[in-house]
Parts: sequence; structure tokens; C-alpha cells
Amino acid sequence: MLRVGFIGLGRVGGLALRLLIEERRDLGIVAIDSADRGDLVKRLGGEIKFYRACSPAEIAEIVEGVDLVATALPSSKAYPVIKELLERGHNIVDVSFINFDPYIFENTCRKHRSFYIVDAGFAPGFSNLILGHIYDRVGKLDRAAIYVGGIPLKPVPPINYQITWSPDDLIEEYTRPARVVVGGAVKVVDPLEKILEVEIPGLGVFEGFYCDGLRTMIKNIEAEEMYEVTIRHKGHLRAIKILRDLGFLDKKTIKIDGYEVEPRRLTAKLFEEKLKQTIPDQAIIYVDVMRGDTYYRLVARLIGDLDRPATSYYTALIYAKTIMIALDNVIEEGVQPLEKLHHHYHDYLKYLRKHGTSIKIETNI
Repeated sequence: MLRVGFIGLGRVGGLALRLLIEERRDLGIVAIDSADRGDLVKRLGGEIKFYRACSPAEIAEIVEGVDLVATALPSSKAYPVIKELLERGHNIVDVSFINFDPYIFENTCRKHRSFYIVDAGFAPGFSNLILGHIYDRVGKLDRAAIYVGGIPLKPVPPINYQITWSPDDLIEEYTRPARVVVGGAVKVVDPLEKILEVEIPGLGVFEGFYCDGLRTMIKNIEAEEMYEVTIRHKGHLRAIKILRDLGFLDKKTIKIDGYEVEPRRLTAKLFEEKLKQTIPDQAIIYVDVMRGDTYYRLVARLIGDLDRPATSYYTALIYAKTIMIALDNVIEEGVQPLEKLHHHYHDYLKYLRKHGTSIKIETNI
């Protein structure tokens, strides 16, 4: 029996574990979270042992001897855990919105002859897989544009948005400098400096902002122009920019009545409580790629419900499928983003469609 260490059972991790159990009852699961997720584990059944832990060393001890570790942690907590696991020689599939260059662990993986699959989610993740698939066939790209977002089916006041995934990582999107490729060179931009108008075929017009979703693709895919844009309903980004400019998204603590308060953590908590989901959401990705007369356009959409938000579910689908691929196939040692797993492109499409994702592709490749 193969054994998997599953670290993080929040919105994405819990859904991914459920998907994994549905497909693979032959696995022994060691599940870990800093909160009590015992009820979730009992509902899932199967060979699951649950532990509460949060320190990297303690987590690493618990998963000692497993065949694969799957991590789904907030970006602020991911690095020390991943570092500890990789230094102990574990194979990892990670879905965290990491804020570091994963290639700093390339030599560590080579030393232990292990692999580290990064960004195994919606975007980055599925977007990487698509561009890797195209790049493998046509080479250097003239333009690669990715538009992606998880948004309510209609705008919801007061900021035309509702929380369906980690509020901490949501705020990270608005504050982390974004890397884009212009004229073949990498350029770093303020994500909220420019609010873009985005039209997605068949779905309407939205607003968007540059986000740091290219990440490993900057290293692995050569393009004259390449960028990722996160989409929102109109009016949302002006509200977020006001909050950011006023300091509500800052990490630097301020003192209030003798207490140290981090504005960003307070805002994340308020988002969690005040922007709770009340209507279904939708996860959308639109990829538009060109090289000369060659083109590829994909529009994918998944509609969720209140029990299974589309944004978290889409991410969990890619994450769970990647875990299964890593268990069933030989993965090369080293850092392996999804653009390097492009030969499984059709497997991912089949799996997404099986779980209700609408995917339309136009291409002459």
C-alpha cells in the first residue's frame, strides 16, 4: 500500500483529500493540520490517520516513511515546512501560493534524488500545464496571455466579491509585485498600478490586474510577451486599491492601546467574516497564445455552490490529479512545475471535464 502524507486540510486541502479518497481507496493517508479536522477525516473514511501539528520538525517526524507528501498551506507558512521536508528527502506535491523561488531547492532535490512539484493548482498550475503543452509543440511564443479568476456569479456589495479561498493569499495577490514578460525581458510591476478591461469570449467583460502567476514559466517558457491577469467584477479593484493605499493590507504592525496589530491580518479576518459566500461562484480561465499564424485559445469555466466553491474546487481538482499522477508515474528528480508535466495535458482535461468543468478550445496547432 502506498502511503501519502497530507499536510493542510483547509478549503483546498480538504476537498483534494476527498477527491483522492474517491479515486484511490488503496492508499494509506497520514493527514496533518494545525486545527482539529477530525470530523472531516471521519466523514471521508478510508485508511486515514489524523494528527494535529504545526512545527516543521514535528510534521516531518509524523510523515517519516511515506511515499509522497502533499502540502496545501498558506503562503506565509509554507516555506519552513517544505524546506524541512525536502531536506529530509521527501517527494512533494505542493499547491501553496509560495512567495519564494522554488529552484532554491533544486540541489537539495538532486542530492536526495527526490522531486518537488510546485504550484499544483488552478493558476498558477493548470495555466502552466497549458503553456507547457503549447510550448512543447511550437517553441518560442509571440504572446501568451492568461486571464483567470474565481468570482461570484454576479457582483456582491460592498466590494463585488466574496471569500471562497484563503483570505491571506487573496491579499497576497494584491500586494506581491507581479512579474510579466515584455519584449522578451522580465518586468516587475505594481499589481494595482493599472486596472485592465478584460473581455472573455462568451462570458462578458471584467476588470483585471497583473498578478505574479508566471513564476516558474519565466524560467521555462520563452516568449516575447507573457503575463497573467486576475479578473474581478467591475468596481472591486478600486475598493481594494483604496484599502491598500490606506494601509489596511500592510504587514508592518501598528500599536493600538498598547497592543501590536498587523493591519493585514486584521483585514484578512474581517474579509473572512464580512465577505462570507452567500451565492455560488465561478472559476474562469482564458488562455490566448500566438506564434505567427499559430494560435491556441482555451476558455474553461466551473460553477460551484455554497458547499463546494468553484475556486477552491478547481484548485483541488488540479492538486488531486497531480498527486495521482505523481503516485502512478516516474517523475524526474528536481523541481518540477506543471509546465514540465505537459505530457499529461489530456489526462488533466479529461479529469476536469469528468468533474463538471466546461472547456472550449480553438487551435490550429
